[in-house]
Amino acid sequence: MPTVRRNSCEKITGFGENVAKMQRGTIDRISELPDFILHSILLMLDTKEVCRASVLSKRWYGAWSSVPVLDFQLRYFQKYGDDLYNCDDNTLERFVGFIDKTMQRYSMQKYRITKMHLLLPKIDEKLVSLIDKWIMIAVQNQIQDFGISVVVGGYYYRLPEILFCAKSLKVLKCKRVKLPYYETMELVSLEYLTIYLDTVDGDMLQRIISSSPLVELDVTADKCLVNISLPWMKKGNGGDKCRSNGTMQSNLQECPLQKFVYGSFYGVDMLWPWNINVVALKNLRKLEFTCVPITDDIVYELACGLVALESLVLSDCFNLKCIKISSNSLMQFRIAHALDFIKVTIDAPKLLEFSFNTEVGTSLSLVRVPDHCNAQFLPLCPDPFSTVWLVELKKFLVETNFFKSLVIELSDPSYPLEIVIDEDELRNTVTGLPYKLSELKLCGINDWNRTEFSVVAFLDALFLCCHPDVLSLTTSLENSASEFILNILNILKRKVHCYTHPLRSIEVEGADCSSLLSKTSEIEMRFRLSWCQV
Repeated sequence: MPTVRRNSCEKITGFGENVAKMQRGTIDRISELPDFILHSILLMLDTKEVCRASVLSKRWYGAWSSVPVLDFQLRYFQKYGDDLYNCDDNTLERFVGFIDKTMQRYSMQKYRITKMHLLLPKIDEKLVSLIDKWIMIAVQNQIQDFGISVVVGGYYYRLPEILFCAKSLKVLKCKRVKLPYYETMELVSLEYLTIYLDTVDGDMLQRIISSSPLVELDVTADKCLVNISLPWMKKGNGGDKCRSNGTMQSNLQECPLQKFVYGSFYGVDMLWPWNINVVALKNLRKLEFTCVPITDDIVYELACGLVALESLVLSDCFNLKCIKISSNSLMQFRIAHALDFIKVTIDAPKLLEFSFNTEVGTSLSLVRVPDHCNAQFLPLCPDPFSTVWLVELKKFLVETNFFKSLVIELSDPSYPLEIVIDEDELRNTVTGLPYKLSELKLCGINDWNRTEFSVVAFLDALFLCCHPDVLSLTTSLENSASEFILNILNILKRKVHCYTHPLRSIEVEGADCSSLLSKTSEIEMRFRLSWCQV
């Protein structure tokens, strides 16, 4: 009985002490969480913040030293402003030593590695054996997501064969490295492949495609790829090899690919290297091309034949002139940097978002496109911004009667564009009511005080052509935020006017300062405008 009372008293006393500690805030409940929860917390932090958290206690240090995601970047060893392209030998040696020490610890303790990314400034012969060892440790520790990127080419590291035998590997990202010499691939689990090739090995890439159940494929190349087919043959009991389109169709019906991204460098002399079987790609939902010499016919065939296609992006595709998109599944469509487009025809009854970046004179024909589609027009900027261009802009908006948002890049920091507008000529030329817009967004308003007069004239002219419900202004924040806001309000209230329908009221809707933490240091101000009725 006394023993029971004593234990009961001890329990009560201990409980009281814990309550008192909790009231004083001295109990660290977070440190008592299991490792996998602490790892989840650490994975949401920046690498430097993770290192700081490791000094909180032995518990946090143990969690930090065994976190399953390893992201090795040289910038954490450099001083602010140091050039990644010209890394000094001492910094590189410390960086390599840190990686090697970390990988040895994970190997000895058998800590699991689910994700590992290497960003190296360069690779020489001395580093090859070390990288081979790191990859071997990652494979042994059940790597699922591996990425390696080299900033400066020259000596090209060849990935080891052991990586391509990893049955746990699901994501592989490579930049400025070579593929291994390997006849058969065993990447039976690989789902996501992002590959950047300076020296393109089309046969090896085809082997990877042929042996992996890829869901996403992203390829960037600077030379023509040869004999690449999508999709690939389903690997049967006999180990069928990849074959050309039109053969063994039944074996091509289960292609899992959902996203395909292919890009090259603008101006590179390339041929269209892909042989795409649209019938078999029944699961493909996203398709993106950048600086690729595809033709109008290829785009039409892909849009019509890919029955599950939801998103299509065409950027800097310089061979396109008159494209026609006909798709019953397409919901997002973006055309960027269309320099020589003549006509675009869109037949897409499910289209929800459309972004069009081209000349104001391009013809746009719409068939079965819903009225609620969020259409955004980004006209290619002339030099200078002239009265004639503004007249053409309004004509384009009125004739299409489709776009809800207008985005204009007012100036390029490296090459400011000139604004030359004759207000009297514009007022005599522009007829009819201003076009109704949901949003007018002006980007790149730099050196506000020095270009205030021309910006005001430009806003005046734009308001003669269109009436936006929201005006969004994006600029680099060189002055204080309060001074910047006052400048905008003064211009809108006192200087900006519309000759036909003046502004009735202006309200500040909000500001986006998220980029202030990045190198761009830009701020976006949004104003809601109310216009007088006719």
